[in-house]
Amino acid sequence: MQVTLIGSGNVATVMGKQLCSLGHRIMQVYSRDTDHAAALAKQISAGVAEDISAIRAGADMYLLAVTDDAVHTTVASLQLGPDALLVHTAGSISKDILKNAAGQYGVLWPMKMIRKSMPSLGEVLMVIDAGSAATLAKVKEVAGIFSSNILVADDDKRGQLHLLASLTANFSNHLYHLAETYCTQEGIDFKNLLPIIKATVDNLGYFHPAEMQAGPAFRGDAVTIEKHLSLLENYPDIAGLYKALSESIRLVAARQ
Repeated sequence: MQVTLIGSGNVATVMGKQLCSLGHRIMQVYSRDTDHAAALAKQISAGVAEDISAIRAGADMYLLAVTDDAVHTTVASLQLGPDALLVHTAGSISKDILKNAAGQYGVLWPMKMIRKSMPSLGEVLMVIDAGSAATLAKVKEVAGIFSSNILVADDDKRGQLHLLASLTANFSNHLYHLAETYCTQEGIDFKNLLPIIKATVDNLGYFHPAEMQAGPAFRGDAVTIEKHLSLLENYPDIAGLYKALSESIRLVAARQ
């Protein structure tokens, strides 16, 4: 398969490297930042489109992997023709934004937090959609290159999944970040927390989250909550989240 990458950030880099490693050819890389495009192109032996108008015809797929706020402006400058397949990788943007830029269009969203240093997507859910059944079959075939775990979701369902990704991944990672900050300041090795973090995630494969809830807020243990808050006296941001989450846990437990 011959692919043109439109974008040079985290998603474009990792998906481009993975495609290249599996024997697919990256024809060109385009980015608003030409230096970034050139750096990625060098890694994957691709050409560089120094302007969006220099993107050539003939690719089997045009992979639009840019930030959400850049999708609209980038698409407005694309005219790839009736036979071109254009897919974007955004979870919260409608597929129909692409319909005037290419005859075949769809969504190929890897539901995962991605960084350039990753050699591949690894284990991932590929969420897909397309403007027609025929195009969906093509997008599904491409998704299969990256993962056997594929979900077809329309714009509304994909938007819900994007929200849930924020709740379960982005928000939890922020809590880990805050915990790591506390560990650093208090001379605790954050790695000591990895067993309980991993065990909590593993248990989700066997138990409903409601069955796994524990802690002082769940038990109504006001004494321990106050002790915890005293330990957070110098960390007002963490203390605020601790109070809000504890109250949420208390309210949910009371309704059960």
